[in-house]
Amino acid sequence: MPYVKLKVKQMLKSKFTWISLLAILVGCLSFWTKNYYASKSDSMELSTAKANVAIQKKNVIYFQKELKQKKLDEDNKKQIRKSLKGSQSDIAEKQKLIKALQSKDWQKAYPIMIKEAKFWLADAKKNGSNSEAVAISKRDLLELQTLAKQHLPKEQTINPVKGGFFLIFVMEQFLPILVVLAVIFVLVKIFAIDYFDRMRLGNLLPQNRLVLSEFSTGSLMGFCYFLVTFLLIFLIPSLFAGTGNFNYPIAGMNPVTKEYIFIPMHQLLLPILMLELLSFIFISGMVLFFVQFFKNPIIALLFSVLVLVGGMVIPQYIVAERSFAQFIPMSYFFALQPVNGMFGISNSYVIADETKLVTYPQVNFTNGVIVLLVGILILLLLNYFVAEKAQKGIKTS
Repeated sequence: MPYVKLKVKQMLKSKFTWISLLAILVGCLSFWTKNYYASKSDSMELSTAKANVAIQKKNVIYFQKELKQKKLDEDNKKQIRKSLKGSQSDIAEKQKLIKALQSKDWQKAYPIMIKEAKFWLADAKKNGSNSEAVAISKRDLLELQTLAKQHLPKEQTINPVKGGFFLIFVMEQFLPILVVLAVIFVLVKIFAIDYFDRMRLGNLLPQNRLVLSEFSTGSLMGFCYFLVTFLLIFLIPSLFAGTGNFNYPIAGMNPVTKEYIFIPMHQLLLPILMLELLSFIFISGMVLFFVQFFKNPIIALLFSVLVLVGGMVIPQYIVAERSFAQFIPMSYFFALQPVNGMFGISNSYVIADETKLVTYPQVNFTNGVIVLLVGILILLLLNYFVAEKAQKGIKTS
């Protein structure tokens, strides 16, 4: 316990801890500020409806001019009248939608939006669109049907401002990388304090207890750093824009059926936190191993960044690595992706194949727990082995 208190004090006294935390918050909140000002303008649904009305009004003028031509036969006139009637009907429907969206009357807006989504899905299937386009059309329709069934207003999830939605957004995009990078720097500095002239000051103590103390303390500090960041990024936007409804359906993927699904936000949070906890225990073990092995903070930092951050990024952007990504512990540091089934889709999927939806069902929450636990056990044994070897070297010298 005294060791834990000592290391926590060292972490809290370190300027880098607070500077890195502030930098992450500033970076994330700059995105939130951009989203906040963008939210003041028309929503995507409203701007699309207005644009459609403008286009159809031009079509009405064009069809009316065409009907005044004397050279048209009856068949052409009949076809133009049909098109004119369709445009006028579409204008009337879109104006109803605009009025409903402006007054946030979702009970009137959803039937019109669902009708339009069904049209686009049928059009995608009819024209032989690729599997990704069809899947997205199905997703849009399912989202609207789910919201209408649950009587929930449609929220801005692409450029979110409410606390819960913004948290999901940054967890999917860049927050895990930033926090892992910061925690690596913090842990290398904290662990390296125990070395003087490449010799570990605790080598004369019982190694099993010392390694376990270092391992658990590093895990605690890493996860607490993440948890503080996680909570602040949720709370600060919530103060200005609200928390968002935790029952709101968030888009996910059933990687086996390759169908989009919608998961209530509150069902994502606990699995995310569980994977992140295991991830930071693994990170602590890996950093401790490199610090013990190299006995040089600069080299330990370099290898920690290359292995841990590199291991996060490579499966995201190099398609060939995804075939065995389920065996890479770092694949689960982006904890949201294994939970919602969006691994390989939510970042750079288009690099893999622009015409076929490729999913990775093997990268899931259950496999993440197993792989991380096995990795943690291996790192615990490696750290103990290196510490024992260093202690024996001192005793024999």
